[in-house]
Amino acid sequence: MEDFDQLFLADFKELSLNECGRERCQPDKVIQMDIKPYHLFHYILSGKGTFVFNNITYHLRKGDIFYIPPHMTAKYFPNHDDPWIYVWIGFSGERSDAYLNKIGLSVSSPIYHDQKDLELKPMFNELAERYRAAKYLNIEVLSVFMNILYKMMMSTHRSEVALTAKQMHIKMAKQYIENNFQFAIKVTDIANALSLSPNYLANIFKEILQTSPKKYLIYYRILKATQLLVEDNLSIKEIAKRVGYDNPLHFSAEFKRLKNVSPKSYRNQNHF
Repeated sequence: MEDFDQLFLADFKELSLNECGRERCQPDKVIQMDIKPYHLFHYILSGKGTFVFNNITYHLRKGDIFYIPPHMTAKYFPNHDDPWIYVWIGFSGERSDAYLNKIGLSVSSPIYHDQKDLELKPMFNELAERYRAAKYLNIEVLSVFMNILYKMMMSTHRSEVALTAKQMHIKMAKQYIENNFQFAIKVTDIANALSLSPNYLANIFKEILQTSPKKYLIYYRILKATQLLVEDNLSIKEIAKRVGYDNPLHFSAEFKRLKNVSPKSYRNQNHF
């Protein structure tokens, strides 16, 4: 059976599983995640903990999933009084990005809330149990994970129907930024594209995201720059241009302000 599984999985390119496990964390355990070439989910079965990613801190509890993209690192640790137990799964494949996009998980939005009576909890438990029993990632494990992705996509679709007008405007503004960050766009361009006033856009960003459209645009450009620095051998000047900065010195200054290191140092520290 194992030989058949491996033969089947070797030909199945849409979704591949790389690792899986379940862990009851010790109260003082802090993990600085090594850079991986694949996606990672952690589903919190019980307890609480903290996830630090891209200089943003998330306080999480049971039913939450935190996502770590390929070639990026993160720090996470359990609550001392109520340490979390989680199941993790590493995956890749040709359809991975499409699935994540439909779920709504990304570098800028790495948290998923299992809100419908924790319907994913038994599925993640089954995922870990099947992997533990088989001792390798077989077809049964893959089928459970594909069902998990399907449930997440359907839940995201239902929740999008219930988005408020402000939330929808934020979603559309973020999509505009993610599609146009490499150009010389300004906040007025984002507002005009959505037929909104710049003041209204700034107000809802502050209300919902606790930041401004300008800061989010800068944050996203630097985020994309970190990926280019790790994944490509482009010059700093070319990377600056690709993320919307005509002046490489301005880009380097913004990068260092947000990441506390220069682009060159970041590349050297995170070379994979």
